[in-house]
Amino acid sequence: MSITSPAISANTTASPSSALEIASVLVVTQASLSLVAGLSAIPFGIVEPGLRVLSLVTILVAIAMFWMVLPIGAVRGPVAVLVNLVMPAAVLWLLWSRSGRAAFRKAGRSDARGAA
Repeated sequence: MSITSPAISANTTASPSSALEIASVLVVTQASLSLVAGLSAIPFGIVEPGLRVLSLVTILVAIAMFWMVLPIGAVRGPVAVLVNLVMPAAVLWLLWSRSGRAAFRKAGRSDARGAA
């Protein structure tokens, strides 16, 4: 004799779409932890050259894991790739470039003069 009713046990089974969502969350979590591990190993690569290679491989694996999760529920096509991947990467690259840092240094100096 079963303790749970058939109505309760029928509601507890996972649908295929929820199983995909759970899998994507788990893969994103693992990829995030792999990315943090790879990035945190970079400073130790100064002392140990082998860690440079390991950190790079770990970061590449994390990127591949993110790339694997990207198509699940994502809008497909070149516009979505440009808006969601290329534009943020371009903005970050421009901010980290020499001219971007110089622009922020100039803005920081003018703000400091105005406050003083």
